[in-house]
Amino acid sequence: MNRALPVALAAALAVLAISCGGSPAAPLAAPSPSVNLAGTWDGTGVDSQGATTVTWALTQTGTSVSGTVATNSGDTDGSCNSCHRNKTGTFSGTIAGTTLALTMFFAAGGDGDPTPACTATLTGTATSTVADILTTAYSGADSCEGQFLNGTLVMARHR
Repeated sequence: MNRALPVALAAALAVLAISCGGSPAAPLAAPSPSVNLAGTWDGTGVDSQGATTVTWALTQTGTSVSGTVATNSGDTDGSCNSCHRNKTGTFSGTIAGTTLALTMFFAAGGDGDPTPACTATLTGTATSTVADILTTAYSGADSCEGQFLNGTLVMARHR
């Protein structure tokens, strides 16, 4: 019986070596290059509540993006859109590869806000198709005016 143990152990090690051997492990994929979104961006957005111009002033640390956002309807006709689209707020986002998940939040009572009782939140996903241009699909809601549906925002960075 003493001789059977070393033979069984050798056989088990041989099976283990054969099953684990063969080809070397594949190398890990290199991480995606970091996207730098810091800077000032301007653009236009259109959704179920109308059109707006947008400005972002962004900073970036690693994959986190933050800053300020300002919107302006461009309309002076006294309509709700001309009031509810004139806001300043905060921008936050996270980069994964070349995609930016973003949130724009407009608190009630902002300085100079023509609708100080209303808040608004927009969320979206931005992708880059051309250097320094981001296209964003977004949705959200204004606490006074309701939902923003089917939003598209195109932003270009100043250089």
